[in-house]
Amino acid sequence: MKRGWALGIALFMAGCGPQYTIPSYETGDIERVVSSGHSPKSCLEHLNEDAKELKVNVRLTDMHHESTSGPIAWLYNYSYVCTGKVLRS
Repeated sequence: MKRGWALGIALFMAGCGPQYTIPSYETGDIERVVSSGHSPKSCLEHLNEDAKELKVNVRLTDMHHESTSGPIAWLYNYSYVCTGKVLRS
């Protein structure tokens, strides 16, 4: 029984974090960070947390809503996607 709960928690936690990063083709460094959230506020919070984990500063460049389908899609899908451009100092 404990193993089932641990697996469920692991799958839930696997959904957190950046969806992906986009590298710069010239330098290979991270150019953009893409994160997601259930609401615009949580999307922005996740973007800032992901940037902190990656040790970069980002500026929000895009936020959009992705539609989901299915009767319980809202349980497992983040519907807002945020893109942040990495700021160079």
